[in-house]
Amino acid sequence: MSPENRVFSKIKEISARGMQPRPTVTIGQLANELQVSSDSLLPSLTQLKQLRLVSFNDSGASNIRLTLLGSVVNRDK
Repeated sequence: MSPENRVFSKIKEISARGMQPRPTVTIGQLANELQVSSDSLLPSLTQLKQLRLVSFNDSGASNIRLTLLGSVVNRDK
């Protein structure tokens, strides 16, 4: 599985735990669950943002949220 798919799958998994639709996921929480550094996630998050599957406002991507498209797309391969 590509790094982008792994990150995307983990974001979807964490989001599914939330009480509200498409909750915010922190980069620290994501890095902790994937057992990688926050800095190593930035290229994958940038790629997912370009594909319009996730959104975040700041350059550090500290708070990530699935987009409507991202909430229905499956990237299993």
